[in-house]
Amino acid sequence: NLRGPFLLSKFAAAQMRERGSCHIVNIASTAAKRAWPNASAYHASKWGLLGLSYALHAELRPYGIKVTAVIAGGMRTPFLLDRFPDIDPAVLQEPADVADAIVGILSVGGCTVIPEVMILPMRETSWP
Repeated sequence: NLRGPFLLSKFAAAQMRERGSCHIVNIASTAAKRAWPNASAYHASKWGLLGLSYALHAELRPYGIKVTAVIAGGMRTPFLLDRFPDIDPAVLQEPADVADAIVGILSVGGCTVIPEVMILPMRETSWP
């Protein structure tokens, strides 16, 4: 959750600096904003990804490179449903809806950056 984005960003940033006007999107989760028991490694990685995103935003913005952290709530994916079979899939959001929001972020004009966005399912009860 953290090492991959760190290494990829490090490599890509060198290429992006030459091009300018590029965009890095990191997918975090609401676990980057709160914590629950027995998930400390997951939380540490997601909080770290959010911190990495903000650091990259500060470092790369002068080169015209945008960085956005997407904080996504529960999504209807096999990854989540296989691990937590008691979750009602009806309260989760479709991954395509999150993807649509990311397309919107990527379409924002060059003079604007969105460093962080939270995308939640309407019916998820674990987040206010």
